[in-house]
Amino acid sequence: MKHFPIVTIVILFSTLFFQGAQLFASQYWPQEQWRTASPESQGMSSSTLSEFFHAIRKNDYKIDSVIIVRNGYVVLESYSHLLEPHFKHQIYSCTKSVSSALIGVAIDKGYIKSVDQPLLELFPENTSAVQYSDKRKITLRHLLTMAAGLKCEDSVRYEFKGLKEMWQSDDWVQYMIDLPVSYPPGINFEYCNGASALLTAIIQKTTGMTAFEFAKQHLFNPLNIMDIHWKSYNGLTIGYSDLTMRPLDMARFGYLFLKGGRWNNHQVISPKWIAESTEKHINTPLTFGYGYQWWIYSLDRFAAVGARGQRIFVLKDENMVVVFTGNLREIKTRIPEEILDNYIVPAVQSDNPLSEDPRSWERLKSMRLSEQAKN
Repeated sequence: MKHFPIVTIVILFSTLFFQGAQLFASQYWPQEQWRTASPESQGMSSSTLSEFFHAIRKNDYKIDSVIIVRNGYVVLESYSHLLEPHFKHQIYSCTKSVSSALIGVAIDKGYIKSVDQPLLELFPENTSAVQYSDKRKITLRHLLTMAAGLKCEDSVRYEFKGLKEMWQSDDWVQYMIDLPVSYPPGINFEYCNGASALLTAIIQKTTGMTAFEFAKQHLFNPLNIMDIHWKSYNGLTIGYSDLTMRPLDMARFGYLFLKGGRWNNHQVISPKWIAESTEKHINTPLTFGYGYQWWIYSLDRFAAVGARGQRIFVLKDENMVVVFTGNLREIKTRIPEEILDNYIVPAVQSDNPLSEDPRSWERLKSMRLSEQAKN
């Protein structure tokens, strides 16, 4: 029998253990709690990560929480003095990405035929007050990609003029269908909150459940997301905003998309929908493109984006999910992107573990997003 030196045996065991750990991480979904690990164990630098805290404090950025998940491990979880892990946060337009996911689930389950179903076919009882031939060409895909061509005028560009008008209507579906057409559907990107409101109306119409009820049964419960609230108006779940959830649960939603729609060996959303909804479908003036209610930053990076600094970034190449919540002024809403690009991504230095840096990691764990939190 051939004998190996003890050092060789230790090296072989360590290699096999690490490979097994990596395999386990690739098959890992959090249960009630996330697993945590040092950044170095996941190929990230604690020292580099700590640098963005200084930038946040120096510039007084109103960021309430930052969560970084790599390889299934929470390597950083920090909150301002006003928030703790169990507090829910308004995620604003990140809600749109959730509404889109529900459309994917409804298609997977046969409630909706496809994204090519015409809008007016989905609501045959709603007769348009403004008859345009182009309006009959508007499909679910056009709503998902913000390319319906309707004269919404409900974004910050118009000081939410159209959104305020929709709020005055008792029937948001009819209001949207009655809007005039500005350009043929599928041609131009025009951010439209009302289009996202139609998504949850479509869920309710086709499933017989409110979008919130449908989400709890088919999306939130499978992900063990229980502490949530989603507002409604006249019995309709608000599809463009007003979902409130914990930052760690925002990370669960992002992680579902990172893992191809799979959770606990259950396919919550089909891989086809995950891929299709997070690829570029139309050009935008702000990013590389837009998918199905997801902002596309590059071929391997996409995000749910909400006002005042809410973000759920999914970085496929880095096997990472990054969550921000905050209360940033409108002019500063790209601060999360700057922190991601300037500090968090550069902290990723390897796909293998780095040498541990206990002093930097302990310091990182003690840091908070505001000076007040230290007191």
